[in-house]
Amino acid sequence: MKRLVTLPRISVAVVVVIVLIGALVATSALATRSDADRSPLRVAVVGDDWSAGFHNRVVWPTLMAERTGWSVANFALPGSGYVADGQGGHAFTYQVDRALRDDPEVVLIVGGLADTGLPETYAISVGAIDAINKSILAGRRTLVVGPSWFESPVPESVIRVSDALRSTAEQAGVPYFDALDPPLLTRDRMWPDLSGPTDAGQSELADGIATWVRTEVSR
Repeated sequence: MKRLVTLPRISVAVVVVIVLIGALVATSALATRSDADRSPLRVAVVGDDWSAGFHNRVVWPTLMAERTGWSVANFALPGSGYVADGQGGHAFTYQVDRALRDDPEVVLIVGGLADTGLPETYAISVGAIDAINKSILAGRRTLVVGPSWFESPVPESVIRVSDALRSTAEQAGVPYFDALDPPLLTRDRMWPDLSGPTDAGQSELADGIATWVRTEVSR
């Protein structure tokens, strides 16, 4: 049974100011990485069921590591989101806490489908700010990938979450990948019950997300 994290009704504007200060630290830290540095890029993935895998032999973070040579640690957990907390302690903000202990250069926060059942997006925005803020104040480059889908039209509830995350990321100065325009997957890349991507779907996620991440970290 999923639980929702109770979030305080804090001022979003105040937290965003803190995030912007932290972003300067994170950008400076990544800028010190030169082409001569041959150590693999260290990436921590924070995510939900699609990143954790469901009946999959392999998941996209593992495939991304194999195809890019990056060191990728996957902290994704099922039933999690910016608000959705899975079995407890699974929400993205807690995953970021664990990811930071792995000393990544990049924290990649992916997903949001578990939050689509919420009637409004304020708590999602606050949860996103909390997760982003922790990462960039720790001096990590932070990238956000919104929820994806597998057919058109995309459900309004999914679009609503994506729009809230895009707005929050833009306010915080954090790159945002709109995974709905177009959707990264097609229906034939989903399990028959539509519970998640097949292994072929995981492969497509790996390619799509890796291409975007590579562009962002090379800026």
